[in-house]
Amino acid sequence: MEEKKKKKSQEELEELQKKQEQDLERTAILMKADEIKEETFDFDVNGQIELKNELADMVLEQIDDPEAKYNLYYNVVNCLLRKYLPKGDTYKDARDLIYEEKNTFLTRGHRKDAQGIRGADGRMSYISDINELVNIITEWISNKGTMFDLYTKIRDLNISKGYGASQSK
Repeated sequence: MEEKKKKKSQEELEELQKKQEQDLERTAILMKADEIKEETFDFDVNGQIELKNELADMVLEQIDDPEAKYNLYYNVVNCLLRKYLPKGDTYKDARDLIYEEKNTFLTRGHRKDAQGIRGADGRMSYISDINELVNIITEWISNKGTMFDLYTKIRDLNISKGYGASQSK
């Protein structure tokens, strides 16, 4: 009987020890999960080890801001083009060529098909793309460029981005 008690208490002790080990393992797993993941070691230019915060180095673009898109598209891009491009029927074809290149750039390469359908909307462009176009237009205005200068800048930008050249009518 004494032996049964010893054996039972030994089993209980082993079971208790096993539970403690499992608890320690769970704790270690949870502590590992809580470690700072965005910091790593990196070598600086002098070969010294430094702690680097990867999140601080990441450039996170604004995902979407409809109000900013609206303001940039209508109140900046279109307003500047309407103000600085020549008016009248004489220049309509030239304006249309510039608008086609503008919209191709803003839609990241979507050009109008034979039925006149683009398949994308320049008003829904990425803010970074609209800002890039604003910079091109304001540079064109400040340099007192011609319509051909603006067309060429936007067309060359489209070609450099792989959007291709426009098809003649």
